[in-house]
Amino acid sequence: MRQIVRLKFPGLWNSEYPLVVTRLIDIVSKHDLEALHLQGSYDRLAAFRPQLEKIEVQERAYSRSAKLSELDQQRDTLFNIIYVTTKAFQRAPIADTSAPAVTLQTFIEKHGPDMTFANYTAETERLYDFVADVERTPEAVQALETLSLRPLFDRMKELNKQFDTLFMERHQEQAETDKVDIRSIRNRCDKAISALWTAIEFCSTEYGEEPYMPLVNAINQFNGYYKQQLAARATRRKNKDVSTENPIEPFVATDK
Repeated sequence: MRQIVRLKFPGLWNSEYPLVVTRLIDIVSKHDLEALHLQGSYDRLAAFRPQLEKIEVQERAYSRSAKLSELDQQRDTLFNIIYVTTKAFQRAPIADTSAPAVTLQTFIEKHGPDMTFANYTAETERLYDFVADVERTPEAVQALETLSLRPLFDRMKELNKQFDTLFMERHQEQAETDKVDIRSIRNRCDKAISALWTAIEFCSTEYGEEPYMPLVNAINQFNGYYKQQLAARATRRKNKDVSTENPIEPFVATDK
């Protein structure tokens, strides 16, 4: 009897787990499970679909949180560069730059040089106000041009809009989705997967191997792919080459 290649599902990231298990469920569903005496085992696994979707949504929110932090750091950096550069130009004994710097500094002081220490919502609004105030004042816009700060200002404005959009998307998604115990779901789902493997191997012994070979081959191709990807990840981690670690690419079936 050809055994099923065992994949260690705990090795998958939470962000990868729902997609991998859902695709596994889809692969198994394409076979005649009633004839193979596997409908019950399959149904117990397929029942996890709604919970897998909740994990996916929750992990997407976590991913957005990381991206929000990145965008926040970038807009903070640009604002601080503008602030520090403006102060430096004020001290320079050159009228052509010190005067524009004083003009721009007036707007920074008005909206608060400490805005980068505010919470996400407050900083976003204060940056919107700062940008709008500068842009409707020709002297301030000219000051940006004179000090060569316009590209930084425009990029900061763009980042603030990106941050605001992503923040609202995350907020909406979190409001619509209940938090779930990912560890508990994964443990129970892993047991259902293991039980399906056992059922397939038992039935292929009990009823003959040949009818089960297409299903076993499809599962082994699927599991083999992810087992290889996880092994490669483990090697990278051992070699500490994980600075740009990306999620595992989704499995694509072949005609083998």
